[in-house]
Amino acid sequence: MNLKDYLLLIEEISSIDLEANSIADSRRILAELNERERILNELRKSIKSDIKHVKRDFLDKRRKINQDYANGRSPGIVSRVRGKSKVKELKKLEVEHVTTVQSYQEVKYMIDDLLLQVMDAKKPLNNYIKTRLGGF
Repeated sequence: MNLKDYLLLIEEISSIDLEANSIADSRRILAELNERERILNELRKSIKSDIKHVKRDFLDKRRKINQDYANGRSPGIVSRVRGKSKVKELKKLEVEHVTTVQSYQEVKYMIDDLLLQVMDAKKPLNNYIKTRLGGF
Protein backbone atom coordinates (compact mmCIF):
# COMPACT_ATOMS: atom_id res chain seq x y z
CA MET A 1 0.00 0.00 0.00
CA ASN A 2 1.39 3.42 -0.77
CA LEU A 3 1.55 6.38 1.59
CA LYS A 4 -1.41 8.20 0.05
CA ASP A 5 -3.64 5.18 0.66
CA TYR A 6 -2.57 5.04 4.29
CA LEU A 7 -3.20 8.75 4.75
CA LEU A 8 -6.67 8.52 3.19
CA LEU A 9 -7.61 5.61 5.46
CA ILE A 10 -6.30 7.44 8.51
CA GLU A 11 -8.33 10.50 7.58
CA GLU A 12 -11.50 8.40 7.21
CA ILE A 13 -10.92 6.58 10.48
CA SER A 14 -10.17 9.71 12.46
CA SER A 15 -13.49 11.40 11.69
CA ILE A 16 -16.08 10.18 14.17
CA ASP A 17 -18.69 11.87 16.35
CA LEU A 18 -18.19 10.72 19.92
CA GLU A 19 -21.23 12.44 21.44
CA ALA A 20 -23.62 9.94 23.00
CA ASN A 21 -27.05 10.84 24.37
CA SER A 22 -28.23 7.36 25.21
CA ILE A 23 -27.01 3.89 25.95
CA ALA A 24 -27.84 2.86 22.38
CA ASP A 25 -25.71 5.72 21.02
CA SER A 26 -22.89 4.74 23.35
CA ARG A 27 -23.01 1.12 22.23
CA ARG A 28 -23.15 2.13 18.56
CA ILE A 29 -20.17 4.46 18.96
CA LEU A 30 -18.32 1.83 20.98
CA ALA A 31 -18.90 -0.71 18.20
CA GLU A 32 -17.59 1.80 15.63
CA LEU A 33 -14.52 2.46 17.76
CA ASN A 34 -13.86 -1.26 18.11
CA GLU A 35 -14.07 -1.67 14.33
CA ARG A 36 -11.76 1.28 13.77
CA GLU A 37 -9.33 -0.10 16.31
CA ARG A 38 -9.31 -3.42 14.43
CA ILE A 39 -8.67 -1.61 11.14
CA LEU A 40 -5.89 0.47 12.69
CA ASN A 41 -4.22 -2.66 14.04
CA GLU A 42 -4.33 -4.17 10.54
CA LEU A 43 -2.90 -0.94 9.08
CA ARG A 44 -0.17 -1.01 11.69
CA LYS A 45 0.80 -4.55 10.68
CA SER A 46 0.65 -3.60 7.03
CA ILE A 47 2.85 -0.54 7.39
CA LYS A 48 5.40 -2.49 9.43
CA SER A 49 5.50 -4.99 6.59
CA ASP A 50 5.88 -2.20 4.04
CA ILE A 51 8.77 -0.69 6.01
CA LYS A 52 10.50 -4.07 6.08
CA HIS A 53 9.94 -4.39 2.32
CA VAL A 54 11.43 -0.94 1.69
CA LYS A 55 14.48 -1.83 3.80
CA ARG A 56 14.90 -5.18 2.04
CA ASP A 57 14.54 -3.52 -1.36
CA PHE A 58 17.23 -1.00 -0.39
CA LEU A 59 19.62 -3.76 0.63
CA ASP A 60 18.97 -5.62 -2.63
CA LYS A 61 19.63 -2.50 -4.70
CA ARG A 62 22.77 -1.69 -2.73
CA ARG A 63 24.05 -5.24 -3.18
CA LYS A 64 23.36 -5.04 -6.91
CA ILE A 65 25.30 -1.79 -7.25
CA ASN A 66 28.22 -3.24 -5.30
CA GLN A 67 28.19 -6.42 -7.42
CA ASP A 68 28.00 -4.47 -10.68
CA TYR A 69 31.06 -2.42 -9.80
CA ALA A 70 32.94 -5.38 -8.31
CA ASN A 71 32.39 -7.45 -11.46
CA GLY A 72 33.74 -4.68 -13.67
CA ARG A 73 30.33 -3.89 -15.10
CA SER A 74 30.72 -0.23 -14.40
CA PRO A 75 28.52 2.17 -16.30
CA GLY A 76 29.27 2.94 -19.90
CA ILE A 77 31.38 5.78 -21.24
CA VAL A 78 28.41 8.19 -21.37
CA SER A 79 27.69 7.61 -17.70
CA ARG A 80 31.35 8.13 -16.82
CA VAL A 81 31.38 11.43 -18.65
CA ARG A 82 28.31 12.53 -16.68
CA GLY A 83 30.11 11.56 -13.49
CA LYS A 84 28.20 8.45 -12.52
CA SER A 85 30.13 6.50 -9.93
CA LYS A 86 29.55 3.83 -7.35
CA VAL A 87 29.76 6.34 -4.51
CA LYS A 88 27.24 8.67 -6.14
CA GLU A 89 24.83 5.84 -6.87
CA LEU A 90 25.07 4.50 -3.32
CA LYS A 91 24.63 7.97 -1.84
CA LYS A 92 21.57 8.66 -4.00
CA LEU A 93 20.10 5.29 -3.06
CA GLU A 94 20.74 5.97 0.65
CA VAL A 95 19.01 9.38 0.49
CA GLU A 96 15.97 7.88 -1.26
CA HIS A 97 15.87 5.06 1.28
CA VAL A 98 16.05 7.35 4.32
CA THR A 99 13.36 9.65 2.92
CA THR A 100 11.02 6.77 2.15
CA VAL A 101 11.49 5.05 5.50
CA GLN A 102 10.96 8.34 7.35
CA SER A 103 7.70 8.90 5.49
CA TYR A 104 6.45 5.45 6.38
CA GLN A 105 7.58 5.89 9.99
CA GLU A 106 5.62 9.14 10.24
CA VAL A 107 2.48 7.36 9.06
CA LYS A 108 3.15 4.56 11.56
CA TYR A 109 3.36 7.15 14.34
CA MET A 110 0.07 8.64 13.17
CA ILE A 111 -1.54 5.20 13.32
CA ASP A 112 -0.11 4.56 16.79
CA ASP A 113 -1.39 7.94 17.99
CA LEU A 114 -4.83 7.30 16.54
CA LEU A 115 -4.92 3.88 18.23
CA LEU A 116 -4.22 5.55 21.56
CA GLN A 117 -6.96 8.10 20.92
CA VAL A 118 -9.45 5.35 20.10
CA MET A 119 -8.58 3.48 23.28
CA ASP A 120 -8.91 6.68 25.33
CA ALA A 121 -12.28 7.45 23.70
CA LYS A 122 -13.64 4.03 24.63
CA LYS A 123 -13.11 4.50 28.38
CA PRO A 124 -15.72 7.24 28.96
CA LEU A 125 -18.24 5.41 26.79
CA ASN A 126 -17.80 2.23 28.80
CA ASN A 127 -18.12 4.21 32.03
CA TYR A 128 -21.27 5.94 30.74
CA ILE A 129 -22.88 2.60 29.87
CA LYS A 130 -21.97 1.15 33.27
CA THR A 131 -23.40 4.10 35.19
CA ARG A 132 -26.59 4.21 33.12
CA LEU A 133 -27.16 0.48 33.58
CA GLY A 134 -26.49 0.71 37.31
CA GLY A 135 -23.20 -1.14 37.15
CA PHE A 136 -20.15 -0.43 39.26
